[in-house]
Amino acid sequence: MVGTYVLAAGVVLTPLCAYTLDGRVRSFVLSRERGGERFAFALLNEMGDGRYHVALWSGITLAGYITGNREIYEFGKYGGLSFLLTGISTLALKSAIGRARPHTGLGVMHFRPLSLDDDFHSLPSGHTSVAFSAAGYVFSKTDNPLVKWGTLVLASGVGLARVYYDRHWLSDVLLGASLGFSIGYTVGRFSGE
Repeated sequence: MVGTYVLAAGVVLTPLCAYTLDGRVRSFVLSRERGGERFAFALLNEMGDGRYHVALWSGITLAGYITGNREIYEFGKYGGLSFLLTGISTLALKSAIGRARPHTGLGVMHFRPLSLDDDFHSLPSGHTSVAFSAAGYVFSKTDNPLVKWGTLVLASGVGLARVYYDRHWLSDVLLGASLGFSIGYTVGRFSGE
């Protein structure tokens, strides 16, 4: 139920942001003096890279298998499934929608559907969807509020880094976050643990 509400909010907020906030947020971010935050954003940006998520979920699954700990094994296996479903959904949407990335200079409402050119794979943000998929999955699996909210803060940082590096509009990040969280949370709730 929570996953459905989050996805619905993202679907509603994304077009509203595109029309009202995307250009303003980009201008604000680009006008800021770049300094000490570079290291933090570089680290956060990397946390959304799918290669690290493959390694993370594979490593957890393998550790559970080697140690014979079924709970860890299942946690890694379903976390990996969450990543896989999120990645497939995100890539399909990016290709179908074909929104221009901000750094192209083509504007908020420029689209080239079904393009294979990465400059037209802005919506939704893949790094953000993957980060929020992990956060949604972990959120569904723990009762520890520090862990729950900590993963959401880290995932939000990934989305901010994508805007900071001019790779995505705010609305790309919002849709990626809602899509990833919804899939991760849903997989976590129905993984049978």
